[in-house]
Amino acid sequence: MSQLLNLFEFTTTQVRALASEQSVADAPIVIGDVTLVPISKLSCGFSCGGSDLAQKKKADGLMAGAGAKVNKTPLSFLAVQNGQVQVLSVSAEDVKKKGIMGAVKPILEGLKEKSAAKKAAKAEAEAAADAAVTEAIAQIPEAK
Repeated sequence: MSQLLNLFEFTTTQVRALASEQSVADAPIVIGDVTLVPISKLSCGFSCGGSDLAQKKKADGLMAGAGAKVNKTPLSFLAVQNGQVQVLSVSAEDVKKKGIMGAVKPILEGLKEKSAAKKAAKAEAEAAADAAVTEAIAQIPEAK
């Protein structure tokens, strides 16, 4: 029976080690001025069984089996751009069909469009402010 327990203990130790190596936040991915941090769902499964049969021969007696699985599925990304952080969700189906980069590509394009729109709005506001200052200066009567 102690051999069975040793087998099961070894398997559970290895599953724990594998699960602890896998984290829900992966290494950051840098694409242009955007940094993406993948956030994943981590699930583990473990099964074992065995029996100490009465020995008919010296080689008989121990029958055991154990198995484990660790599954990691990306659920969302933390996107950092220009000091701002956003949470971007992706579907597991998109990740399975297109891969991680295929699922993230439309999100990145959306971020780039938002960034370009913000830059254009900022430039427009600065131009309007400059025009207002120029107009205000033109209204000042000249000293005689």
